[in-house]
Amino acid sequence: MKAGPLVVVGAGVAGTAAAWIARREGREVLVLDGGLGASGLGGGAVDDVPWEEIVRGERALGAAAPASPLDGLVRAFVDDLGLWSVPAERRVLLATTAGRARPARGADRALLDLAALMRGARIGLPRVDRAGWDAESLARALGDERSVRARSFELKPIDAVLVRRRGEEVFPDAERAALADDPAHLGWLAERIGEAVARTPVDAVLVGPWLGLDAERATELSRRVGIPVGEALSATSSTAGLRFERARDRLLARVGAKVRRARLTRLDAHAGRFELELSDGTVPLAAEAVVLAVGGLAGGGLVYAPAERNAGRDLPSRARVPFALSFDADLSLRGLGHALDVGGSLHGPDLDEGLWPTGDRASALERVGLAANPADGLRAVGDVVEGRPRTLLASIASALASTA
Repeated sequence: MKAGPLVVVGAGVAGTAAAWIARREGREVLVLDGGLGASGLGGGAVDDVPWEEIVRGERALGAAAPASPLDGLVRAFVDDLGLWSVPAERRVLLATTAGRARPARGADRALLDLAALMRGARIGLPRVDRAGWDAESLARALGDERSVRARSFELKPIDAVLVRRRGEEVFPDAERAALADDPAHLGWLAERIGEAVARTPVDAVLVGPWLGLDAERATELSRRVGIPVGEALSATSSTAGLRFERARDRLLARVGAKVRRARLTRLDAHAGRFELELSDGTVPLAAEAVVLAVGGLAGGGLVYAPAERNAGRDLPSRARVPFALSFDADLSLRGLGHALDVGGSLHGPDLDEGLWPTGDRASALERVGLAANPADGLRAVGDVVEGRPRTLLASIASALASTA
């Protein structure tokens, strides 16, 4: 990629990694932060390949899936971000708030890693009066999971007073997590959990996504209680995603990358240079090199807009590819062959025939995207790239190659 100012479009994990490696190489970097995306909505799992593939493989083999060490640059980025635990050569096992136990290559440090517990461990789930947290139901559901039974874990609801003030039980998870940033509140939590495990001895405690917002507090809480205490993996829009955004901001400031809060609306190439129009209405931005880390369908860089959205008309205005970029650019999406050859009508493809995943086949919704190098001086990284796994570590690896 050419020397000179580099504009990274997107401030998720891929954009952060692209900015980090460019600053490591001495490049001047401007990151365009268009707001909340897939990274900020993540639950804290760090995957290399989709976890459903790992589960299918483990069931077929009857053994735990192996894990390869991280590439040197990927490990350096993960360590510098300081947010995740990624063991050297094993996977972690996470309990979800939906009652599943699922493998991952790593996780937010606040999450409880079941794979690190001894066989037959007793795991306490505090009874807390909160919507979305039912200790009895969660213990039963997790206890039925194959990976939990294989380790002979015992899931036990325990009595614990974890609500300190009136009204706290209805706080959103993020606000509840922010309370743990206060050392006094963290000390109070440690005392209450300590009292609970003294009454009902357990080897670890699993709680909801409530252990810190500015940074994880599970490590310090575990030290004070004397046994592992950690969060369950929650759905999108979790505190783990917000912790990523805080860690990202600290990292970008530390490496000296400039950040501008605006979305890309148009990208034009002019004789090897690029002009970017932004949502803030300012004068178009010029750059000699651009990294597109805008995310896929979940992150907002791709739009699914089939013709059937005009179904109220006798006929749509025209037949069209049901995918587009979220900004105006002379760039062609790839991986569309299957998406267009799925039957249907002028009103759009037959979703049941091809757009959804079937068995081991990924859906067209997951495969469509840009070429990694769509033009000279322009790179696409992360989930916007066609045919790549939509996982954190795959996104990081593609971003770290963006300036090569």
